[in-house]
Amino acid sequence: MITVRDIDNKRFEQARPGYKPEEVDDFLREIAESFKQLIREKEEADQKMGVLVEAVKKYKIDEDAIKDSLIIAQKQAREITQEAQSRAEQIIAEANVKSDEIIGSAGIRLKREEAGYAKLKKEVDEFRTGLLNMYKEHLNLINDIPELDEDENDTDDGYEASDYQGDAAPIITDDNTFSADDPREDVITD
Repeated sequence: MITVRDIDNKRFEQARPGYKPEEVDDFLREIAESFKQLIREKEEADQKMGVLVEAVKKYKIDEDAIKDSLIIAQKQAREITQEAQSRAEQIIAEANVKSDEIIGSAGIRLKREEAGYAKLKKEVDEFRTGLLNMYKEHLNLINDIPELDEDENDTDDGYEASDYQGDAAPIITDDNTFSADDPREDVITD
């Protein structure tokens, strides 16, 4: 490769007819200056290219790091999503089991309460029936008491007519109701 120094130091032999040496020397100086300028520009371009190559290398490293980070982030996002989905399914399954237990327990309690209610209702019905039967028996016994005649009132049975206070004694009718003379309004029914 020809250098600027080679151009500056180059001497030609003079021959007749030929070129004017001053013109050739001037032309060689212009070529040397242009060549120097081209070399400076090439060096600047090489420096800029070196800077750009370093920047590209750095960007390539950064790009690779970003790609790796992106891949890791995507992988983590998938893992987190899968873990969240798995946890959500687990929570739903546990909630379903718990709700089934609660519903089952409530169903058992409901059946117990219904059985207790039916038993209590039966006992109340039996008590009511027994009480009504007892009232009927008492009413029948009261109705079976013979009425006394006026003459029999003179006998001393230890009771006097003044022992009854208030209105006359109630009269029980055949349909097991009290007469209107009774201050009570109770009616015994079957």
